[in-house]
Amino acid sequence: MRLTDLLSGSSFRTSTKVAIGVLVLMCLGGTLFIWSATQALRDATEQQTLEEAVLLSDIYSSEGRKGLVKAIGTLSDLVNSQERVSAVFDEKGVNLAGADLAMPDFIGLRDTRLQSVSAKGSAGHFVLSVQKFNDATLVVGRSLKDVDETRTHMIVGLVVMTVLLTFGTLVLGLAASRESFAKLRSIEGVLARVAKGESDARVPIVDRKDQIDRISIQINANLDALSGLMDSMRATTTAIAHDLKTPLARVGLVLNDALDEIEAGGNAQPQVERALTETGSLNDIIDTILRITRIRAGSPRKDMQMNDLGSLIENTVEFFTPLAQENGQTLAFLPGEAGDCQLLCDKNMVQQMLANLVGNAIVHGGTGISVRVRLANLPDRLDLVVEDTGEGIPDGQRHEVFDLFKRIDSARSKPGSGLGLALVKAVADHHEAAIALSKTDPDSADHPGLQVTVSFPKRQLQQ
Repeated sequence: MRLTDLLSGSSFRTSTKVAIGVLVLMCLGGTLFIWSATQALRDATEQQTLEEAVLLSDIYSSEGRKGLVKAIGTLSDLVNSQERVSAVFDEKGVNLAGADLAMPDFIGLRDTRLQSVSAKGSAGHFVLSVQKFNDATLVVGRSLKDVDETRTHMIVGLVVMTVLLTFGTLVLGLAASRESFAKLRSIEGVLARVAKGESDARVPIVDRKDQIDRISIQINANLDALSGLMDSMRATTTAIAHDLKTPLARVGLVLNDALDEIEAGGNAQPQVERALTETGSLNDIIDTILRITRIRAGSPRKDMQMNDLGSLIENTVEFFTPLAQENGQTLAFLPGEAGDCQLLCDKNMVQQMLANLVGNAIVHGGTGISVRVRLANLPDRLDLVVEDTGEGIPDGQRHEVFDLFKRIDSARSKPGSGLGLALVKAVADHHEAAIALSKTDPDSADHPGLQVTVSFPKRQLQQ
């Protein structure tokens, strides 16, 4: 794993931006904090200096210059000259008592370096209060050394903290980038394996906690769907090849018979007609496959309009009634209490679905059965039910009848391609409808019948 790959990762780039933000905020916030803290300490020192100056001023007011000189002398012997200074000068600027200082050149309160006023050039940062009386000048000061040292310590601490936070943020970003890059490499590897034909390859999911994990879950779901489609395509291709091989072979045999008849000087018209019939059946199968493919690939809302489902059922029943009568069957539409049900649908698709369901019941139900089509208007859906009283479909085979070219054993003796219910399923999926198979009469052992229920969601309806 190259460092350049980690540094280019989105996690590291984000952490870099965060680190820059931390750096800027620490600089601004730290500067404001240090200034505020230093100013507070300085104000406290000035306040102490002024309080001491007021006390000495009171002594001068009550005892005069002599009392002030005495007080300053006593105070100078008691205090540390490195922390506090005080002195008194006469009218000519001569130092009468206190610290060995030269006469300041200002009156009032000021920060200064003592070397600028000290006769001996002693260093030190002080705040001085200078007051001038009639015959004396009072100087009182306190050292700002502690304030300066505190400010220095805070600056050093701020710099160290800023460096640690910035460095830590970058390290965490690098670690996150490494983890993310490892996951992305895993996804890349899985997709490469899938591209090489390993349809069962999946992205490992360790922790379901970040966006990459959620994307990985979705990728696995898409790969599952893709694998299912590929399996279905392979199965469909195999089924098409298998089911088209037999009629093509029959066409070849019939045409060979026609050729032999022609060579013998006979009439080959019957063989040619049989060959045309077989090719017509092949054309119907191919058309049905293409129709199913178009339905599956089409937009769910394309070409949909409001249609009366009851009217579509009546048309279908009217069309198939003569065929049912020929087979000794009864065919009826039982609208029940559904009323005038408007369905947002593709009219041609739903008409084809109805034709396949009713035709399937008539062809495979058997002689003398009853076929009924009814509607059930429920609170959340509209159920279209096509049921018969025939032999039905065994429980274990019901899930197979919607596959392309799938025909159960009892239906192999009847004409058909095994595409009818596959087309029904495609139309139902296109309309977001659920489809279920069950027995018409569960208590009957010989003729349980088959009940096909297509449930259209209520959002597809407009009453």
